[in-house]
Amino acid sequence: LRAVASLGFEGVELFDLHGHDPALVAGWLAESSLEACGRHARLESIEEDLDELAAEAAALGWRRLVVSWIDPAELGDPGLPPRFASAAAVVAGHGLQLGFHNHAAELAPLASGRTFLDEVPEEVFLELDLGWAWYEGVDVSALLRARAGRCPLVHVKDFRGREAPPPYCPVGDGAIGYATVAPEAVAAGAEWLLVEQDEPVAAPLEDAGRSLAALRAMVG
Repeated sequence: LRAVASLGFEGVELFDLHGHDPALVAGWLAESSLEACGRHARLESIEEDLDELAAEAAALGWRRLVVSWIDPAELGDPGLPPRFASAAAVVAGHGLQLGFHNHAAELAPLASGRTFLDEVPEEVFLELDLGWAWYEGVDVSALLRARAGRCPLVHVKDFRGREAPPPYCPVGDGAIGYATVAPEAVAAGAEWLLVEQDEPVAAPLEDAGRSLAALRAMVG
């Protein structure tokens, strides 16, 4: 957290506290002047451990709880969207908002011809991962326009191409065209642009710093 703050980042999105007490992590965030803008968790954890997650939210200040991943084999399950709707209602009862973070598979057509992203209930906000959407072949500018007002958190991830394995790179060094796309994300209502790079090219912090510098030049 100190290293990320030293690069100039304003906030972080959490996935796990790695055994640390929430109050301790809250102190580290305050010390580093970082805001916790959201928290990733699996849908099963949200359904089964929401009281614990809500207590963490109270300690750390995040209000947005995001389903981090769904097994692609489950995306065609007709019972999945109702589970999201039920979870969103329970999450809202704790004063929190439920969201969904996509990977590539959620943008591929299902048997119905629609995508899983199309099936996510309206009461669930979308944390669009623009990199994975682009990797799946989606026009990310059109995606942002279609989901404007529903994507307060946006992951910015870049690829040099669509070959396999995915050729990750810092934001701005790849083929997605973030000089245009990043301002479009802000115009679509993104409050946070979250740098994510699954595998480093140089070193993780060096790549993160390069991504941040590029984004600041794009959106100010």
